[in-house]
Amino acid sequence: MPTDLLTEPTAAIDPLFAEAWQRGLDNLQPSPSELAHGLELHRNLTVCEHYGFLPLAWSPAAVAARETGSDGASYVDFERRQHFLRTVGFTETPAAKQEFFGALETAGVHGIVLPVNDYGEALADAVQRIAAFRHLCLSFPERLFQTGDAAGIERAQVTRSTALIFSLSGMPVFGQGDMTDPHQLLEWVDTWYAMGVRFMHLGYNRRNLFADGCTELNDGGLSDLGRDLVAKMNEVGMIIDLPHSSRNTALETAKISAQPVIASHVGVREVHEGPRCKSDEELKAIAATGGYVGIYSVPSLLGENADLNLMLRHVAHALKVVGPEHVVIGTDVGHNGRSPGPMQRVGGNWRRVIAGGWNEHKPRVDGGSGHLGGSLAWTNKPLITVGLVKLGLSDEAIAQMHFGNLRRVLGAAARKG
Repeated sequence: MPTDLLTEPTAAIDPLFAEAWQRGLDNLQPSPSELAHGLELHRNLTVCEHYGFLPLAWSPAAVAARETGSDGASYVDFERRQHFLRTVGFTETPAAKQEFFGALETAGVHGIVLPVNDYGEALADAVQRIAAFRHLCLSFPERLFQTGDAAGIERAQVTRSTALIFSLSGMPVFGQGDMTDPHQLLEWVDTWYAMGVRFMHLGYNRRNLFADGCTELNDGGLSDLGRDLVAKMNEVGMIIDLPHSSRNTALETAKISAQPVIASHVGVREVHEGPRCKSDEELKAIAATGGYVGIYSVPSLLGENADLNLMLRHVAHALKVVGPEHVVIGTDVGHNGRSPGPMQRVGGNWRRVIAGGWNEHKPRVDGGSGHLGGSLAWTNKPLITVGLVKLGLSDEAIAQMHFGNLRRVLGAAARKG
């Protein structure tokens, strides 16, 4: 976070992020003392993004791939290649590099729990994304590095860099293992752990081999294979993440897991009746394991006319139910760099594909403000800390939410032996 924000909280912001910053201030309307104290806290504390994305930028290669990808080729293959190019592409141009590191500095994060796949796709998707992130770490070792524990994040805070911890959005079930032998499929948990994955969902929205997701109309909870997966993850030391899981899946997993479980990027049902919002019962069950819930900042998942204040209402309710020792921030967004010009839409029924199995029987709402220019922009993370100050939280509670809870859970789930 730029040091002069403490004295010039608006003028010091890079023009790329200034519009969103001003909207955040207008939305939050902190007092001068709340703003100054919140920004100082954000600068001095160890701050983690408990589930979010690295900034993406448009490189010449990514733009060229998008143009050639508009010829009706497989959207899944196109999206995989596009993400790879947009992840590594900022290294190609000075402007993109400046935007990438400018977004990281403005957000002021020392650790990011980073998804390495979407929607439980094939093995190649996760491997290619891990390769892209590893490439960044090798290209900028003083600014980015991969870690598997809390000590790495503490080191990043000291060196003013950013540590990445990998998360798997549901184990890819296509193209891996011998499906006549479920145990061979479970053995991939060891492989993902060896590649640095420390968090994994049981599934993404819809029903899979292991469990029901949050958009299924019929909620059967865990399958027998899902119970085996919980036991395997406990054995390996991989943290079970339940943001896209159904109510019964979450409650059953919390009951049988021998280690803390989390829901890293969700809302709360008392504020918004959305598929990705957890009930008080689920919040309490997750907290009882020693885990935590992370509140997201996705406009379409927070409720109508979503803004920073609505997100903080979700945070406030979670705090009321389970306390700051079990609440974190997991925005589920990142800084998506501005496109160099009008972009042609690629693919046919692209929305159905990219929705990752979203169930049309459980629609989302129009959330309002976007991530680039709105109050919920990822680069406004220091203003979330200001918002926590406005909620009346102590410095110790805010420190716990920003890193202490993650440190506890990582330590409790560390692989034994």
